[in-house]
Amino acid sequence: MTLTLAVLLLAGAAVPYLLPRTGLSPMLGASLWLCVLALRAVLVVLAVLVLILFLPATALFQLTTHWCFHAVIPFVTTHLGFSGHRVGDAATLLPGVVLGLSAISALFALWRTARSVRGWVRRSSLGPGPKESLIVGGSEIVVAAAGIRAPKVVISTGALTQLDEDELAASLEHERGHIARRHPYLAVAARLLFAVARPLPGSRDALRRVQFCLERDADEYAVDRTRNPIALASAICKAATDSPAPNAALATLAGSGAPARLRLLLDRSAARPRVWADLAGRSLLAALVGLVLLTAASTPTLAEAGVASLGSGDASHSCDS
Repeated sequence: MTLTLAVLLLAGAAVPYLLPRTGLSPMLGASLWLCVLALRAVLVVLAVLVLILFLPATALFQLTTHWCFHAVIPFVTTHLGFSGHRVGDAATLLPGVVLGLSAISALFALWRTARSVRGWVRRSSLGPGPKESLIVGGSEIVVAAAGIRAPKVVISTGALTQLDEDELAASLEHERGHIARRHPYLAVAARLLFAVARPLPGSRDALRRVQFCLERDADEYAVDRTRNPIALASAICKAATDSPAPNAALATLAGSGAPARLRLLLDRSAARPRVWADLAGRSLLAALVGLVLLTAASTPTLAEAGVASLGSGDASHSCDS
């Protein structure tokens, strides 16, 4: 059963790569790649469960780790308290400890990032700006949605002086799109899932795809309201060629995948979702969500089976004095 689930999860995480990157509507793409990250995280958790619950019951594990040092080298056990059993226990628990530390580290990094952005906004704030934004000091072109629970659009004095009226309006709508579409929460979820899925190759690419889709969705939100994709493309170009944002933790206008986003803004026909890809994406998303739920429902059964096999494995091992 465990092997079947693992194969299904691997297949589910690989199939979305067959769909065209820009052929899906942006939010569907973000949801799909967020689900892929969830599948990858579940795969890592299953691998850890297998290592903790099933591996110790195998003959190879017992042969390589359950050495009776007190019978072979009495000095080691008597004076150093060293035991092959403890080596095996430590090796078994290590993946779970590493996984837990990775998740805690991601939570701490998110908290530290949010605190850093809040501090920077508080220190740099100069007063209210256009369209309920907040003006901050700085010569760089900075237009961003700062915060998670109560995000606020911030705009630098450099952006006010270097962007024309149309570019400024498009930039503000882009950032308002992030807030209106609840992108900060999705970005946080993607970061946390990536922290668990990090050991699997390709997880960082899946995270980048989520971020790209979120930026695309904000682009489409802005274009729907300004009807001026050229102005948004021009603002992105100016922000991308300007110096970096004064706060490294701040996601600015020229975010993930700026070159690809520019092509889609300048060629509106390429930005339209393909009917077949959108339909396939929706069907695949439903299947992946079902797979995640199936895996979650099966995990207690797998754990019980692992505990039973672990108990039988330990009972069968004994040391001769």
